[in-house]
Amino acid sequence: MIVTEIEEISKSRCKIFLDGEFAFALYKGELSAYQIKKGKEITKEAYRELTTQVLPKRAKLRAMNLLKARAYTEAELRKKLRQGFYAENFIQGALDYVKSYGYVDDLAYAMEFIRYRAESLSKKQIQNKLLQKGIAQEIIGNAFLECEEEGTFIAEIQQISAYLEKKQYCPEKCDLKEKQKLVAALYRKGFSINSINQVMKSDFYLT
Repeated sequence: MIVTEIEEISKSRCKIFLDGEFAFALYKGELSAYQIKKGKEITKEAYRELTTQVLPKRAKLRAMNLLKARAYTEAELRKKLRQGFYAENFIQGALDYVKSYGYVDDLAYAMEFIRYRAESLSKKQIQNKLLQKGIAQEIIGNAFLECEEEGTFIAEIQQISAYLEKKQYCPEKCDLKEKQKLVAALYRKGFSINSINQVMKSDFYLT
């Protein structure tokens, strides 16, 4: 394989292209250590050592270091590793490694997210945020079921009631215009119109 391009990423790292395709990123000191030069062929020994030992280990260490700072979903961690210019095969190896030790678990992440935000966000809002984090719909559904079984997820009715209480809602004193504003606000938060009507003891229809 011929080194067709060496593209600088930073003062210390470069992207290496072999036969016109991106292969991996290396530190500049490694270019001389493995005798990598543009227009020259990379030795089989160098390629084998880089792709089976050096870079897989580096990707795993990078993943572990990221996880020391905070929890990541699988999709978020994959994105961070891509931003670090790790090739897809090294990324997958790193993900398989951290997942095997339970360091990345989308179901556990989703359940913790639900527990933490159950009182402040609607079920729909939580679901949308988890989807944005790259968690699969099926996993999110299972997370909600698990949380509901353990009693940590607050039902919509309770959340709507708490919101209306905070807004000092009184059915007898609140006029139609104010009620419509409250309904619209709750609907935007992701609560179902049926649940809103049930709590407010009214019948509103949004178009």
